[in-house]
Formats: sequence, C-alpha cells, structure tokens
Amino acid sequence: MAKVAKYLRLLGFDTVYRGDLDDNEILGYCRFGRIGVTCDRRLQERMPNSIIVLRCEDAVTQLRRLAAMLDLARFAHPFTRSLCCNRILASCEKEQIFEKIPKETYRWLDGYWICPKCDRVYWQGTHAKRMRKKVYEILGY
Repeated sequence: MAKVAKYLRLLGFDTVYRGDLDDNEILGYCRFGRIGVTCDRRLQERMPNSIIVLRCEDAVTQLRRLAAMLDLARFAHPFTRSLCCNRILASCEKEQIFEKIPKETYRWLDGYWICPKCDRVYWQGTHAKRMRKKVYEILGY
C-alpha cells in the first residue's frame, strides 16, 4: 500500500500512510471521515462503509480501480502535496533554495515548491512529463 499512498499524494489527496499502523489505528482514522484502503477483507468487514478492499495487484491497477470507484479524477489536484509527508506544498523563489537544487536546474528553471514540514523541494524538471503521463494513466484521461 505504500506505492498507492504515494500515488494518492501525487494526485493531491490527503493520505495517511505508515507501515506500522495496526488495524485499530486504521479504523480510528476512518471514524473521523477518512476512507481506508486495504487488501485485508477482515478489516473491511469491521467497518464496511469506510474501508475499500483492493485486490493485491500492482499499485497503478489498484489506483485505477480506486479512481473509478471514487471518481478521483473530479477531485484530483496533482503535484500539490509532498510525496514524503503529505503536506501541501508552498511555492518559493529559487534564491531561497539555491543550495537544495542542482546548479544546472537552477540555471534553466524558475518554478519551485517546498514542503513546510520536511523541507523537501519539488520542481517540474525532466521527470515531469513521465509523472504527468502516470497521472493520466491512473485517472483515465
């Protein structure tokens, strides 16, 4: 589920994922309005209206199924959250983050975003085209 969580963050969804969450913690999050996603049918039986069971397939297939079930394309805001810690990214000037980006990138690119929690910097470099293609694949555009 780690890849599913990362892709959900890529799509802009507020996503809680920790590998050490036990079933009761997951159910606790669901009691406060979150939707749980799992491959564990027994967990879904404990809270059927808040837990979605996905087949244990590759992450992109799981996400495409989830996107179809929940109409994720309508609510997605890709590239707005930190893939690491889930916080909403803030735009920043490249002069503020000079030491955190490759010198070659600094020379040709002006748009940067930073996570206020983990301090990770994001930009639409050469990998952006590949990532947009993945977003389109998941959301069925």
